[in-house]
Amino acid sequence: MSGDVLAADVPADIQAGRREGSRGESRGAGFERTVPQELVHKTAAGEVLLTDAVRVRPGHFYLAVRTPDGHGLYHPDAAGRTDPTLFVEMLRQAAIYLSHRFYGVPLGHPFIFCGLDFDVPPPAPEDAHDGAVVLEVHCRETKERTPKRAAMSLRAQLLSSGGVRATGSVTWQAVDPARYTALRTRGAGGTPPPEAGTAVAVTPSGAKVMQPELVGREDAMDVVVAELAPPDGALAGERPGQDSGPGTALEPGDTWALHVDQSHPVFFDHPSDHVPGMLLLEAVRQASRAALGPAPAPLYEWTMSGGGVEFAAYCELTAPTWLVVRTSPGDDTADEVTLHVEAVQNGRSVASGTARWSAAPECGGSGVSRASGVTAASGVSGAVGAEEAGA
Repeated sequence: MSGDVLAADVPADIQAGRREGSRGESRGAGFERTVPQELVHKTAAGEVLLTDAVRVRPGHFYLAVRTPDGHGLYHPDAAGRTDPTLFVEMLRQAAIYLSHRFYGVPLGHPFIFCGLDFDVPPPAPEDAHDGAVVLEVHCRETKERTPKRAAMSLRAQLLSSGGVRATGSVTWQAVDPARYTALRTRGAGGTPPPEAGTAVAVTPSGAKVMQPELVGREDAMDVVVAELAPPDGALAGERPGQDSGPGTALEPGDTWALHVDQSHPVFFDHPSDHVPGMLLLEAVRQASRAALGPAPAPLYEWTMSGGGVEFAAYCELTAPTWLVVRTSPGDDTADEVTLHVEAVQNGRSVASGTARWSAAPECGGSGVSRASGVTAASGVSGAVGAEEAGA
């Protein structure tokens, strides 16, 4: 989408504001260069997705965003949908950027993401992935702001020349460093967490990182789930101890281990003292995809069309994390299914997510009638949320 097409998506008064802006200030949404990395808590300039923002009225914003070409982690799926994790990363960066630029949150305040949801419909036939899209955001403060804390939420839609590409929401808090340290220490049972950047990630003994094609990824370095080898003498349905498993009755194939690689250039673009929320979202995606198994018909692929995650506690880097997958009772069909994924650490839920999957023709594959024969996957309960400090 060119700058000319932007006028069809952003109201005319914003375009006028761009032309009439004072010297040195961009009052309208432009795509020329990205915003400063520190305003979206990114280290690598190539990971910054926002290029500009304009406030139409209190709480209503338009943000120019870019969809990076050839990104190793983000790419459209078989149906041509915008990558769900790319869209959520846009929301995450928008939340941080708006907080700093328009709501006075100091740069030194850590962010705590509480929950998110998203819906990514198939693209319109006339839509093209040309790298320039607009994020329309409605933002509100959910609690009275103080110098030590801001609590906010936003709802957004991703617009392009073909219409709405995605919709979603995010809730978060930003707190001062002292409050963050107190929250982290309390969440870790009174022990301060390891310093951000310390290499302490734990993968359970005997767990084998899954092949990328089994979790919908192309590169092995992007895989964040590992397959479990059953303990010697263990039978399906046995209840493992707290240190060895999630502490719930298991069924064959319904539980995976979280695999954390702190050298990953996207998930750990900057040091973190906990498992980042975006990595947990990716874990929900990959564990649910692994549970689905093969697509339900030849020349079809599973594509993720929606979902969400609620964060109940910090996911620590120092203990194993289990991903328990359950099917969702309800209106699932042969080619549309919703799965629930719960991240369990030290016997308690730290995050719970939902992933909605649809079967779509492979790129270049011939269409067939409604698919059939999906194998039932297993799955999890939901949770409620509140604490993933993220940047």
